[in-house]
Amino acid sequence: MHWFYDPSITDSSSVITATELEHFKSLRIRDGEEISITNGVGGVLTATVSNAATGQLEPKSFRAITRSAPEIHLVQSLAKGGRDEAALQAAVELGVSSITPLQASRSVVEWGAKASRNQERWNQIAISAMKQSQQAFGAAINDLSTLKQLIPVGTGLVLDPQASTSIVGLQLENEVTIVVGPEGGFAQHEIDSLASQGFVGVRLGASILRTSSAGPAAIAALMALSGQWS
Repeated sequence: MHWFYDPSITDSSSVITATELEHFKSLRIRDGEEISITNGVGGVLTATVSNAATGQLEPKSFRAITRSAPEIHLVQSLAKGGRDEAALQAAVELGVSSITPLQASRSVVEWGAKASRNQERWNQIAISAMKQSQQAFGAAINDLSTLKQLIPVGTGLVLDPQASTSIVGLQLENEVTIVVGPEGGFAQHEIDSLASQGFVGVRLGASILRTSSAGPAAIAALMALSGQWS
C-alpha cells in the first residue's frame, strides 16, 4: 500500500492534496486501490481511490496512533559526501522524533548562508523517508545548532567510542537525545563541553561506526532495548 503525506487530513478527506498529486500519478495507481495518508502527527487515513486521474478518494477509516516511548531526538553533525543525509533518512525510517543539524569543529561541510535552503532539503528528505517507511509520525527538522546551544531533552547521550559506559543497560527517561559527531568524531574539548551541558558519553560496542551509521545504530539499539520492537 502506498503512503502519502497531508498535514491537513481528516477522517472525511476525499482528495489527494495538490502537493502530492504529481507523486500519486507517477505511481500509476488504479481505481479501487487502497492508499494511506498520514498527517505526520499520528493520524492515518486509509482510503480507496475512486478516480485515479483526479486523485479522488473514498475515505474508509481513520486511526489516531500514539507515539511509543521513549521519544528519540537525534543531533547529527554535518558531514561530507551526503553521510549526514543518509543518517537523517535512516533515523526517520526508524521513527526518530526530531533531528537537529550540528556544526561541529571537525565538520568539513558548512551551511553558512545556505542554512535555510539546506534545512528545507532535510525536511523534504524526512517527509520522503516517513512515507517510504510508512510512519505515522514525521520528524521535526530543527534549526542548525552549535555545540554550546545544545540542551538535552530527557536523557542526553553523546556517542563516544572511548566512553566507559555502554548504551546497553541505560536507564532511560521518556525522551532521549543522541548527539553524533562528524568525520573523525568530536574533539576532546567538545566532549568535555557536552559533558558539562548534561550529556553522558556512551559507546556502541567495539566497532567504530561512520557518522552515517552511528546515529541509526544507536536509535535501533534504544528502540530494541525499550521494547518498541517487541
